[in-house]
Amino acid sequence: MRVLLLGASGFIGQSIVSKVPEHVELTGTYFKNEKKSKRCHFEQLNYLSEGLDWNQLIEPYSCIIVAARANAGNGKTRDDISQRSQSAFSKMIKAVEASESKPFIVAVNGSLSYGHRGEELVRTDDEINPTGFAKSYSIAEKPFRDYLKQLNDIAIVRAPWVLGPGSWFSQMYLTANKIPKIGDGNQWMAVVTVDGLAEYVWELVERRTLGIYHPKLISRCRQNDFAHTVQQVTKKQTQKVGRLRLWRMEKQMRESILASIKLDDGEGNHSESETAKRELKAAMEEIYSGFS
Repeated sequence: MRVLLLGASGFIGQSIVSKVPEHVELTGTYFKNEKKSKRCHFEQLNYLSEGLDWNQLIEPYSCIIVAARANAGNGKTRDDISQRSQSAFSKMIKAVEASESKPFIVAVNGSLSYGHRGEELVRTDDEINPTGFAKSYSIAEKPFRDYLKQLNDIAIVRAPWVLGPGSWFSQMYLTANKIPKIGDGNQWMAVVTVDGLAEYVWELVERRTLGIYHPKLISRCRQNDFAHTVQQVTKKQTQKVGRLRLWRMEKQMRESILASIKLDDGEGNHSESETAKRELKAAMEEIYSGFS
């Protein structure tokens, strides 16, 4: 099987590369950060380039994994770059429709597309109502949603908080002098490890079944409980992030960390069990042991 991975040098993309099955011939793309791997051939690519020949790019492949996301510093610039991404992905899908190989698409996006949902259990067939960063990034996802509505061969993964080295976890919780308890701390956090997400992506590649999917979670807990587990691992004190500090944050950041999304991963309440709590703590300890 020949697979094209857009965004192979990113946080999630690198883990997808590390989990590639033996029978897969993987080509990964990067924009700036050149990568080398015995398990993957890398090519430099700017998927936002107006002159990109998508027909030629995708023809050799039976599957395309989209883990690329163009980042920006604020809501306006995120909207602008997401509009460009929407245009690029629309061209990609047109090329897929015109191709002989008709590659299967796996597009990785975020659960913030569902919006702030309080105590509801959020299922794969629920309507989207983007909040936080997803107010911008869902613009780029639209061609994939439209393609799925036409019952084409695409799987959209709505990933929650993705836990791994060098991620938001390090930035928000490990580099801070104190562990943040955000607002009232009652918002639900659904958490998946980056390796678990990568393995799930490859499962979807093998299954080749269209639809919206949620990966298996390592934990589903309140933010207060998440912060408490970080405290156990790091031995740092906690500190409440109150209204004034929240108000000073960039708007989409504030909405993202306050959103309560109790994601349904099809595993019942396992992710809220004592076993899940121990697994979450062990994952944090592994990350913290390599943190400097």
